[in-house]
Amino acid sequence: MLIKKEIIGKEVVDTSGIVIGKVEDVEVDFETQTLEGFMIGKGGIFEGLGRSSNGTLIPYDIVKIIGDKVLLTSEINE
Repeated sequence: MLIKKEIIGKEVVDTSGIVIGKVEDVEVDFETQTLEGFMIGKGGIFEGLGRSSNGTLIPYDIVKIIGDKVLLTSEINE
């Protein structure tokens, strides 16, 4: 599994090929030692400062692949 610092900052791309945000944080269940999902920023003036408050949690089960970008297998519902 990639470490947290390698994932944060990657762009998240939906099934249409549109960038929907960047990974701001990683959600991990320490009891089961599993990756739960990614918190992505949705833009705004504070995102550049690392203070975006309008993020979305992307469940790990809709992630297709993590490479240069994070590609999703389905749309997210906000």
